[in-house]
Amino acid sequence: MPRSPLIAAIAAVCLLASGCVTVRAAAVPTEPAEPGVTVGSGQSVRVAVFNNYPPAEFTANGKLAGWMIEFLDPIARETGLRMDIVPVNNFSTIIPGLQSGRFDIAAANLTVSAERVKIIDMVTVDAVGTGFSTAAGSGVAIRSGRDVCGRAVAALAGSVYEPQLRAINDECAAAGLPPARTSLYPDSSAAVLAAGTRRADVFMGSYSEVVHSARESGQLTVQDYQFARLPEAIGFPKGSPHTEKVRAAVNKLIAGGQYRSVLHKWGMADIAITESQLNPEVR
Repeated sequence: MPRSPLIAAIAAVCLLASGCVTVRAAAVPTEPAEPGVTVGSGQSVRVAVFNNYPPAEFTANGKLAGWMIEFLDPIARETGLRMDIVPVNNFSTIIPGLQSGRFDIAAANLTVSAERVKIIDMVTVDAVGTGFSTAAGSGVAIRSGRDVCGRAVAALAGSVYEPQLRAINDECAAAGLPPARTSLYPDSSAAVLAAGTRRADVFMGSYSEVVHSARESGQLTVQDYQFARLPEAIGFPKGSPHTEKVRAAVNKLIAGGQYRSVLHKWGMADIAITESQLNPEVR
């Protein structure tokens, strides 16, 4: 599909060795490990995961679930790292947590952007577009960025969708259209609920999340329009000793088929990448 000026502007702004391993949950049970259970030994790292980003990572029935949660196990086994998983409720605190040393790794499907790679290192794990959903039967249709102008848009605070919405509003202004009215929420569930109950006209998020939330809620209609497909990544503090070993592990798991098997299980085969990259340029 030809790239519109809006998409180009948005895209510009917008983890080896086998051995002993531990996969342990620090606060919330995860699959495959229960709290405090260890399956080996190795250097302990604190891994932040956002607990409200389905289907990659989220809480269901009191446990963490999702394809990224499941994928951390083979990554830990390949690197020999003992991963202490730290569920995070507020997405906007994850990158500052990496910068401050609170977390060693963030397996939170961070969208790669030029701004982010200046302050953290990013190892890509998938690629997905930005999507939209609207309340079923609302009659709202999003076929281009301009269709968002004047709409009330619910999105996740601290995410790449904030600069994307600013780019949309720049185009709205240039076209003489009213700006989108933005409501930012600390978790995606609240943003989804706002759109489903028509307190917002549109939910804006990762296309995989948009599809999953519409399927689960039964209240939303997925719009066909997507912004440019952008890579999502596992994050590391600049200069981390773990960055390259995790990237090598991801590439080994891609080559061996385990990566695609996990994505296929979660219905996410279409977001697969063929090679993990470090800090790729995005346009």
